[in-house]
Amino acid sequence: MKRAIVTTLIVFLLGGIGVISIRPLLRRQSPQTAPAKPASQPVVIKTNTVSYGGVSFTFDQSLAKGVKAETIPAMTDSKPSDIVPEHPAFTLVDYPRPRSMPENDPEIRVFSITKFRDAMHQASMEMAKTTIPPTGDWGPDVDEEVRVLRILLEKMPAQGDLKSFISKVRDPSFATMGNDYPQMAFLPFWEATQAFISHLKYVNFKNGKGVFFLTQWDTETAQITNEGLEYAFQGITNDGQYYVYAEFSVGAPFLPKGDEPNVVAWDEKNYLLLHKSNEYQHYLRPVLTKLEALPANKFQPNLELLEQLIRSLEVQDD
Repeated sequence: MKRAIVTTLIVFLLGGIGVISIRPLLRRQSPQTAPAKPASQPVVIKTNTVSYGGVSFTFDQSLAKGVKAETIPAMTDSKPSDIVPEHPAFTLVDYPRPRSMPENDPEIRVFSITKFRDAMHQASMEMAKTTIPPTGDWGPDVDEEVRVLRILLEKMPAQGDLKSFISKVRDPSFATMGNDYPQMAFLPFWEATQAFISHLKYVNFKNGKGVFFLTQWDTETAQITNEGLEYAFQGITNDGQYYVYAEFSVGAPFLPKGDEPNVVAWDEKNYLLLHKSNEYQHYLRPVLTKLEALPANKFQPNLELLEQLIRSLEVQDD
């Protein structure tokens, strides 16, 4: 389940002409559309040392039998959640967790920040040609996510201060764009909501720094389950040129799988709750307490192995 600057489309048929009014809001819906074909044939690297597209890293062999490395082509003519520049991406082969993401979504991506902004700007200008009123420029949305992440990595607030910190740091004119709950800086713009942010961990990699956090992407309020739980990473290289993204499905021993009848019934009853509502927070608090208390090595896989992978990462101009 993923998040993004979503555009709500309202179509009016006037004399056979479709007039589309687009209103930006950050509302999680379905994940990305069908992925674009790779710009080059994927390469399967069968060792635990990876070097591809200017990106290198190592990983513990219990995490994967190898890595599929590929160059994802630029996408500049779709909804914001699909917009990306050409970039290298990596999928862990036989990763030991059921995926909360689509099977063909890479776990690790590295974007040129300038090219990401350019792609978002270009996409919004194209969409503006066919929308009434014209779509605004999406480029500044990228600027805002990068700005918030930079400040977060500079100040490194503690877990208990994070929610208020993000609320204060974000530009009110962007204001999580429709979400009722503070959101961690994140690229790409998935069409879903971060239901919570937990297990905050600041991590340096070889030529940059970033932050890990547990979360679950929701389109509506839902129970936290092993079907949706993930350990996400957002980082920036020291030269400010590249943005590092990673999302790893993880599991906690006390969480439900996700398809149990009582979980399904709870979700069907409560899906319209706001994430900040007393009812949802009453459900969420004990779950977060358990997640915070759970040692890294009790998750599946061990969170420390994922952190080690990112610490080994280096990004250079290809």
